[in-house]
Amino acid sequence: MFSFIKFLQAFVGRIKKNKGLWFTTLTILSALGVGVSMTVINIMTKDVAHQTFLEERRLDSNLLDGFLVSRYDSLLSIGSILSINPYVNTFINDNSQKALGDLLTFTKNTINEKVNIHPIDIHYYDSNEKVEGSENFSFAELAMESQQSVSGIVVNKQGVRIIGITPVIDKNISIGAIEVSQSIHALRSDFERMDKEFVFVLNKNQLVFLDLAHKTGEYQDVDDTYKVAFHSYDSQFYVHLQHLDIEQIKITKYVNGANYYTTYNETTDLNGNIVGLFFIGENADNANSFVKITENMIKSVTTVALGLVISLILFMF
Repeated sequence: MFSFIKFLQAFVGRIKKNKGLWFTTLTILSALGVGVSMTVINIMTKDVAHQTFLEERRLDSNLLDGFLVSRYDSLLSIGSILSINPYVNTFINDNSQKALGDLLTFTKNTINEKVNIHPIDIHYYDSNEKVEGSENFSFAELAMESQQSVSGIVVNKQGVRIIGITPVIDKNISIGAIEVSQSIHALRSDFERMDKEFVFVLNKNQLVFLDLAHKTGEYQDVDDTYKVAFHSYDSQFYVHLQHLDIEQIKITKYVNGANYYTTYNETTDLNGNIVGLFFIGENADNANSFVKITENMIKSVTTVALGLVISLILFMF
């Protein structure tokens, strides 16, 4: 070992006598040191970025769950208020279908006109009669039999709906059920308040449940599997989705592109069937966006680390 050190010292001494060779050696060693250091730094920062973006996906998923629960609660609250309205009970017991229908229509129109929310719809289900065209009657039956509210997502002639069904109970007996629903596209406003993009895409195998107007008038292809109600969303974001490999996103969980950070969640209906995907995104141009802050932080760390590496190499020689 001692002999090797002596040899190395002598070798360095001979190189130093040749100024051209010495500076060439320093340059090569410095370049190799910087290259190795940058490779290590890039690997580390990419891993940190990956974990950070996965954490953002988890936060977005939790945000989506929270918004859905909030929608369910709001719809069920309206149904609960109507279910204890004495006029509703009277009209049901007296079989006054027209009076009940007028009351529910008035309530719906009043809420839609006076409250700044995405339009709601209200339907009544009779405990003794399955009304023709009542596609959600099985869920209403469940609510009446269990005397518990039912909420979730359904695909029917009206489109993709968030619904809340509340049983109407009189003397501990279910005498009917009230459904309050809202379009799935209403979730967009929740995400806009958070400076995020939102799109729901529908699996094409669900088109059979839509009426002709929804099939032909609203939906546009995203790819071979999914369609989007393009009038309901920001055009730039859903066009961005058309250029993505959705099946690949299901593997990687997110895409951090030049324009958007994008992640997804699967959407299931009340029967547990996957009916589409929720896409959540952030505009990369937004200086306050999570993506921009993360990228700037990584660039700053890389620049500082590179400066330290170069300084250390120069100091050593």
